[in-house]
Amino acid sequence: MEEIITNELKDAESGALARESVKLLLEKKAVDVRLFDVREKTSVTDYYVNATGRSSTQVASLADDVADAMEKKGRRPLRIEGRSGNAWLLVDFGDVIVNVFDRASREFYHLDKHLPEDSAVDISDLVAEVDEKFDIKKN
Repeated sequence: MEEIITNELKDAESGALARESVKLLLEKKAVDVRLFDVREKTSVTDYYVNATGRSSTQVASLADDVADAMEKKGRRPLRIEGRSGNAWLLVDFGDVIVNVFDRASREFYHLDKHLPEDSAVDISDLVAEVDEKFDIKKN
């Protein structure tokens, strides 16, 4: 079966791309997913998405899944960095940067602490949406 490719995110605002990335990471069982809105703090990017994978294999898979899913919706990453060790992969969409770490790298670099706490975005609605999607109703 052929993959359906849309332009859903081609011209989407950075916030929509960031939220879609968060949702995908949650669906793929990433740990400690956080979203930061840094539009007023830096000119480097609009949003950072930080997530942790449970193994180097999952780190690589999560980064690939984000890149592939967004590309199928019309947004190709500018670059992916960190492939050599799969400890920290960065998927750069320009206005959104997705960081996927293994646990040791997340703790070592502590990138979340370098971002202003007031830039953290509440993603509880996305967590609830993903939880509901995967909730198996008992009879």
